[in-house]
Parts: sequence; C-alpha cells; structure tokens
Amino acid sequence: MNIVLLSSNITNAGGTERIGIGLANELINSVASSVTIISFFGSNTPFFDVDKRIRIVTLFQREVPLFILFPKLIWKLRRIFKKCPERSIVLNIGALLCPFSIVANVGLSHRNIVWEHFNVSLIFKSFKERFARYMASNYADAIVTLTLKDREMYLTNFACKPKVSAIPNFLTLDIKSNFHLKSNKVALAVGRLTEQKAFYRLIKIWSKLPSHLQDWRLDIVGDGEDEAVLKELIADYKLDNVNLIKTTSTIEDHYEQASIYLMTSRWEGLPMVLIEAQSYGLPIISYDCLTGPRDIVKDGYNGYLVPDDQEEEFVASLTRTMEDDKLREEFSLAAKGDSTRFNKTAVIESWLQLFKSI
Repeated sequence: MNIVLLSSNITNAGGTERIGIGLANELINSVASSVTIISFFGSNTPFFDVDKRIRIVTLFQREVPLFILFPKLIWKLRRIFKKCPERSIVLNIGALLCPFSIVANVGLSHRNIVWEHFNVSLIFKSFKERFARYMASNYADAIVTLTLKDREMYLTNFACKPKVSAIPNFLTLDIKSNFHLKSNKVALAVGRLTEQKAFYRLIKIWSKLPSHLQDWRLDIVGDGEDEAVLKELIADYKLDNVNLIKTTSTIEDHYEQASIYLMTSRWEGLPMVLIEAQSYGLPIISYDCLTGPRDIVKDGYNGYLVPDDQEEEFVASLTRTMEDDKLREEFSLAAKGDSTRFNKTAVIESWLQLFKSI
C-alpha cells in the first residue's frame, strides 16, 4: 500500500501537523510499503520527528494564496502522482487541499481521502471553504471528520457521495505508566497565539481570580501574531504569575509540571492538546465551543465545560478546582482513565478499515 499525504505546510508546529506526521509514522511502521508527504509550502525541516523512511517533497518555498498557484500546483502534483503506484491512497490533511489533488488525479487511479481538521460550521466563512467541501462531497472517495457532530454537519449540509466517517485523533505522546497526581500550582494552556485560541479571554479570566490564589502560575505555550497584544494585556492587568513560553518540541515537560489545563478557544476541531492533557491526568476547564471539547471533557467528571463566553462561570469553575485538592484528584484520575479512548492502536485500526473499504 502506497500512501501520499498532502499538507499545506508540514513544517508548522501545530496539532494538525503533529497528528499528520504521527499517522504517517504509524503507517510506515505497519501496512504502508511507502509513505510520501507532499508539503505545498515550507523551507525548513518538520518541527516534529518524521520516520527516515518517509519521503518529504516541498512544492514551493514561499507561501502565497493557494488558488493563485492553481495551474502550477496541479502540474507539480500530477507529475508526482504519475510516478506513484496505481491505486495509491492520497490523504489530504485539510479539505482546502482536495480541489488540487482531485483535479491532479483526473485519469489516474489513486484513491482520494479528505481528512477534516476543523469543525464543519467554518465552511460558511468563505466561498473557497464551501467550494472545497463541495468538491470533497462529490469527487472524493472518502471523507474523515474528527467528531460525530462534524460528520452529522457534513451529511446535513451536503449531498455526500463518498462515505463519511468519524475517526478521532490518537495520542502521539507515549502515555506514562508511572502516573502520579499533580500538586504543582501551575495551570497550562498550549496553542498558537491567534484569534482562534483567544488567549486574551484566558488572561482576563486569570486576572479575576481571588487574591488568595495568586501563588498559582499560568503558563501559555505557543507562538503567533497575537504575542505582542497578549504581553501588553498581561502588563495592563499587572499579572506577574502569567508566562508566555515559546513553542517547544518537548511539550511533555509542561504537561508533567501542570496540575490543570485551560482552553478558551473560539472554535476547535478535536484538539490534540486536550487529549494529551488528559493522558497526563490533567483536569480540563474549557469553553464549550461548537465541536471538540465536549468530545473529551465530561462536565463535573473529569473537568468543567463552561458555556462559551460565560466568563464569570469560567472564573468560578477555575477557582473551585484550584481551591479543592480532593476535587482535582478526582478529576485527574477520571481524566487519566478517559484518555484510553484515544488509544493509538484502536484509531489506526479504524484508518486501516477505511483504506480497505475504498
């Protein structure tokens, strides 16, 4: 079985790239005779470790809008596809890539899978988003969403000809067997410093905590265009217990040190960071955006789901969790147990069954 994964930029340090490379590594170690990752853009080596047997091809060094490059992209992709064994599996990491791979595959025998990484409600944000899903729904061989809710939205909004499956992300970090309950007074958040992750909401929430909790620390790990704005906000609130930390390839160290995980995103797909936080036994307090957190967090069992933008309720839930050692212990044990739902073996088996079906 020959697998070709398409990525917009595989060198990025986000959860999409982490799970894409993770799947590629697992496939080359199991059923794939060869795996190629085609990165539309990128000038550096991938941030995450890639198996040495995997071939990486970069089409362009500099990022420009994809549709401006349409003819040249099709030409480059088709040259690669023609050299692949017949009936190779082309896996688009993101629906926006599928118009290119579908057109480049005309007259060839490769099977085309669209792997969604954002919640499907975002398709209405622009014409190109909706057009990409139209192409997927009519010309792909299979569509994979991260959650059952996203699968439902696909089937509701499009007359889907291909099979639509929901396959969750799997844990790319090794689950530690020597699990222990956390006592450090550290809360953690991880992600790109962008509008989507809305860390400005988290900083505002942190500023409203009672004074007796000032011995707790908030670590926000990530890079992005909002860094200067967030630093200014931290200064405005005079928060000397909030740290912005650069993206790291050893994120495990931060999960190990933290006792609570926090998320204030505007929207998500199925966030890898929540799955990883659970595997480290971290109670999660998260806004209940449309998809993602509710597939991982069970309110009052392994953390709290707060209605989106209900700031005072988030503050109250966070305060309660920080104050109550026994509650954190209960949440932590439940989180650790729940993380087995995202076991790598089970998720990979779902992918293999999908490959066989097409």
